[in-house]
Amino acid sequence: MAVELKKETIETLYRYYAEPGPSLNWPHIFALPAWLQSWWEAFGKGYTLCLRSIWQERELIGIAPMMARGGNAYLIGSSDVCDYLDFVTRPGREKAFFNALLPALRSEGFSKLVMEAQRPDSVFFCALADFNESPGFPAAVEFAREDETFTLNLPGSWEDYLALLSKKQRHEVRRKLRRLDRDTQDYRYHVIKENGAMQDFIPSFFKLLQDHPDKANFLTPQMEHYFRILIDNMARESLARIGLLEINGSNAAAVLYFNYSGCIYLYNSGFNSKYRPLSAGLLSKVFLINEAIEQGSRVYDFLKGREIYKSRLGGTAVPVYRAEVTLE
Repeated sequence: MAVELKKETIETLYRYYAEPGPSLNWPHIFALPAWLQSWWEAFGKGYTLCLRSIWQERELIGIAPMMARGGNAYLIGSSDVCDYLDFVTRPGREKAFFNALLPALRSEGFSKLVMEAQRPDSVFFCALADFNESPGFPAAVEFAREDETFTLNLPGSWEDYLALLSKKQRHEVRRKLRRLDRDTQDYRYHVIKENGAMQDFIPSFFKLLQDHPDKANFLTPQMEHYFRILIDNMARESLARIGLLEINGSNAAAVLYFNYSGCIYLYNSGFNSKYRPLSAGLLSKVFLINEAIEQGSRVYDFLKGREIYKSRLGGTAVPVYRAEVTLE
């Protein structure tokens, strides 16, 4: 069957994403054009864009959102701010996609395809499983476990969620909520959705981030720029949200998250250390779980990192890998 590779731009990716119908699987937020554009604008210096689409019998079967440096091809993004990276393919065409992509990269002179932040259900692992059922993968592959992520399959109600927790953790969540009721004059959790309101809140969000000792050095000028354009680009697609917990009229904690295809992605959070005794940081995440259940979301993704609260709130660990394909 005739296969053709085409060079693409981020602008053409937006067009493919906007096309109606379920033809391509955009697996998560980190593969969306708005996310790729944001990362590229903030961190792309030193790389060359290498966006490719693959067509079989004039049918689009996949997109490889790649960049190049030093003879290697990489998926656009980096594992420090992109929890997962992936290709965009037509379901069931993963094997054909790599059968076309790998020889093409080899013919272009690339020596390696490097894929950070690969979930076990990524396009690459799906293709690898398919190849394992027939004669070998057409290149040498090396794997390394990179990190782990935590996800929670959401039930239909808050009480059903509490029932998923251990007896101890269920008691802790209820105890913290009762204490918040008892020890505050007033509190409220609400969601900021409108782009302008989110942009206005960004300085306050940065302040909450910097109040966290583990994140004191995280917010460099480059990272601030990245967060601003990321929130702007994702809000334009109606995907960005900020959940804000206010206590006695003050900003106590905030969560930056993304709502896409039935999944809530908890991307970053901060809290005012004044409200640490009230567990404001943890409760902002608990309120977001309740919000996700009420709106009918299927999955709550805590994203990468081994913070203990993720498993205590019901998250299940999923390994994340780095894969390198030698093309020579």
